[in-house]
Amino acid sequence: MELPEVSIGRGKFKVFPTKYALLFMVWYSRNSSIRLYRLSVITYISSHVIRYQYEIPPIISKSLLNDLMGLVRDGYLELLPSNGRYVLRVTDKGRHMIREFFAMGDEYVLFGDYLITKLKDLLNELSRIINAYQDMDLPSLLSIAFREESIRERDFVSDVLKDLALDLRSPCENRLG
Repeated sequence: MELPEVSIGRGKFKVFPTKYALLFMVWYSRNSSIRLYRLSVITYISSHVIRYQYEIPPIISKSLLNDLMGLVRDGYLELLPSNGRYVLRVTDKGRHMIREFFAMGDEYVLFGDYLITKLKDLLNELSRIINAYQDMDLPSLLSIAFREESIRERDFVSDVLKDLALDLRSPCENRLG
């Protein structure tokens, strides 16, 4: 795999495209597959690592969908209908790409607009994100996402989103015992 390079100061770094982070997240998910809407919400919640512009937060991001469709066109992912919902699944070609990521693990890469990190550290963070959210029920995921969005919004919209986030919470969330 040949990644583009960029010079920053005296250093040269390979650029790790965001779409490959999505490929890794799908691969790391159980059975190397994940529902499209779930990946979208998880990516929204993980904006501290993966940044996408969302037109309809926390679900619709045209840039995220374009990256995923690019991975499908390139043969790294399959988009399969399953009971009226779409599931993303990693192909053999995608698995080969993941092996190449691991082979480059100690290289420093530029990810996003400003993050320079070892590739293995980035992959570890993406693994942590998937481990945290892949088994969480959708109302809890949406509760987190709407709470995040309520912080970004102002006035009445913020209050509505905060109330919605609280209503979606699990009854036993934030309780001891």
